[in-house]
Amino acid sequence: MIRKLLISSLCLFFAGLASAGVGTTGGQFLKISPSARASAMGNAFAAVSDDVFALYSNPAGLSQLKESELAATYLSYFADVKYGFIGYASKVKNMGVFGFGYTYLLVDQIEKRDVNETKLGEFNAKDTSLTVSYGKDDVIPSVLENVSLGGSVKIISSEIDQVIAYTGALDLAAMYSPIENLNTALVIQNIGPGIKFVEVTDKLPLNIKFGASYRAFEKLTISADIDEYVFDNKFYASLGGEYWVISKLALRAGYRYGYDTSNLGSIVGLGAGIGFRIWSVGLDYAFLPFGELGDTHRVSFVAKF
Repeated sequence: MIRKLLISSLCLFFAGLASAGVGTTGGQFLKISPSARASAMGNAFAAVSDDVFALYSNPAGLSQLKESELAATYLSYFADVKYGFIGYASKVKNMGVFGFGYTYLLVDQIEKRDVNETKLGEFNAKDTSLTVSYGKDDVIPSVLENVSLGGSVKIISSEIDQVIAYTGALDLAAMYSPIENLNTALVIQNIGPGIKFVEVTDKLPLNIKFGASYRAFEKLTISADIDEYVFDNKFYASLGGEYWVISKLALRAGYRYGYDTSNLGSIVGLGAGIGFRIWSVGLDYAFLPFGELGDTHRVSFVAKF
């Protein structure tokens, strides 16, 4: 019950979770995209997923990597909720691409009170996920031409007031390119037994995602996603775009339908951002407004080598 109450009080502060309200699952932090690029595009990224952040959005997309990539993201949510990600992916000759990622969400100095509202002190809460991913293209060339497959294994932990619970989860993914410049994707995220905290077991946020993207003129990418969170009974539809003004500068925008606009304002779900590429280093920024709760900003760093 302690975990349920904590999730209830914090959900409004998680930008990717705002529309979920209290939710009916645990591991809500698994819904947050670590990619500023994807966030700016309304999280319509499943069929794009051409960088190390495919660890989160679609591990089959790792197969598109030509070089090793290292990425990091940090953002500060409302009420001092802190979120961070670090990931690495590298191609192994004739085997595919392997990736590793670590995600955390931290809330510190939470007041502890009894049923009479008497303050008993403070405690911290922390969720983490350690991910190992794999993606490969043309798995069976004669049968599955232009098809990439991938998967991720996650070790998830949840800590509240020095009490820790662990569980595991699996992501399965596929990407198919029927014609040049057109990608389609199917991703099933967070397949697992749930996480048991004290005497309560919360289901993980199982998500079935479909996506499509089209690249035109080598500069413009248009993408769309549909997400169905099975146990949360939540549906999202996302549309996004990315345009490279010059080879070193990209503009991005997107919209994610499904948020609770009655509580968070009419423009919740909108995203916008910018990306820079200098040599082998990239810096991405995303802006997402959340009504009276305030605006959120996130920055991602990517290095290729």
